Amino acid sequence: MACHETWLEILSAWQDGEATPQEVGLATAHLPKCAACRTARARFQLIGDALRAAHGLAGSQQGVPARARGPTLLQPRGRRVLAAALVAVAAIMVWIHTSSRNAGRIVVDELEARHLTAFSRVAPCDFESPDPAAVRAWIADHLGQEVEVPMVPGARLLGARRCTLSSTPTISLMYRRGAEPLSLFVSPPGTRTAAENVRLSRAALGCTVGRLGAAVCARPGLFAVADTAGSARAALEAF
Repeated sequence: MACHETWLEILSAWQDGEATPQEVGLATAHLPKCAACRTARARFQLIGDALRAAHGLAGSQQGVPARARGPTLLQPRGRRVLAAALVAVAAIMVWIHTSSRNAGRIVVDELEARHLTAFSRVAPCDFESPDPAAVRAWIADHLGQEVEVPMVPGARLLGARRCTLSSTPTISLMYRRGAEPLSLFVSPPGTRTAAENVRLSRAALGCTVGRLGAAVCARPGLFAVADTAGSARAALEAF
């Protein structure tokens, strides 16, 4: 992650070819002095390479040259954020590997992308409140189901967010445990997400690691995603 949201926007625009000459000049001068932004720049370049490779593969498999398939996924300026890039990469990986990769890996990719997407935003929640009763009422109104909203030891409740898993609407509960972001996802029944939830929750450790390093842990009906397995497990143990 860049040292400031403004630099994240400029670096993303630079990767997309949308940065102004002034922005490129500012970034070029800033990078030698900032390790965080150099890391963010390198990540954008890797994401760009993955998108180009996957886009080319999609075009060749459908019999259409990649250059004829319209704009890249990251062109609109309003989506020039790292989160959008992460979601795009995760979606492409899902499409490419559906027939050749374990469905559980796809679920983990999606959970990690949803978590990172939300917490890359200034306001990660659709509904902000530290009050579990208020969050529970909002979920009932917007998802039509009752969801327990626990107080996680050492963490503060931020609120809730609507999202989709396996193309099915669901909800995520958002916390911070110290400086560490933490998401709890309700597993939609009857989906491949639910099937992976059962498999992972029965595994010896009940946790795995996403492509970008996030810990993904499961218990029946729920996933927790955090920087560390300790925080993810603490969230699940709060139920």
